[in-house]
Amino acid sequence: MSDTTIPSANPRRHARAVRFGHLLLVAMVAVQLTTGSVMATPEGGVPGDAWFAVHVLAGLGAVAAVSMLWLTVLLRPGGGGTAPAALFPWFSASRRRAAWLDLRGVIVALRARRLPRAEETAAGLAPAVHGLGLLAATALVATGALGWYGGLAPLLGIHAALVTVLWIYLGGHAGVALFHQLAGEGRIAHMFLPWRRDR
Repeated sequence: MSDTTIPSANPRRHARAVRFGHLLLVAMVAVQLTTGSVMATPEGGVPGDAWFAVHVLAGLGAVAAVSMLWLTVLLRPGGGGTAPAALFPWFSASRRRAAWLDLRGVIVALRARRLPRAEETAAGLAPAVHGLGLLAATALVATGALGWYGGLAPLLGIHAALVTVLWIYLGGHAGVALFHQLAGEGRIAHMFLPWRRDR
């Protein structure tokens, strides 16, 4: 995944399949986090409740959503969007540098009491954050599916710990997206609505 230059990027431009995959993943994560918060798990020979049953079955949908998003990211259908290597910049000096410059820019902007705009960035930090979210969601659904359906029960403990990680990520990510939306950048529609044309 190494490269020497970073291609210019339109921060509003995402392939429709990526937007649909993102929407599906967010829906599945919402269902899983909600049911996981209220369900009663099997214990002492007593089966779980209805919420647990929904959680287990919807877990298959979460696996499908994560798999679909990985495929759309890696295959980049329809052209445009974020290069797969940008999601995981740790293997490229130029992409690591771009992420670091963006982070410094965010700090400078926040000290000036303003939000950095997408066009002011080197398009390095945002994709890296998205990559971390994709990895966290992948680890969560993999440990849940393998722990429950694959019979690898020790993974369910890791699965439970990863739930906290995903809650933290989701809160931060959604909060920043909302701030950008309120600042007039219109990020939410361009990330979620598959039918919307890119500017």
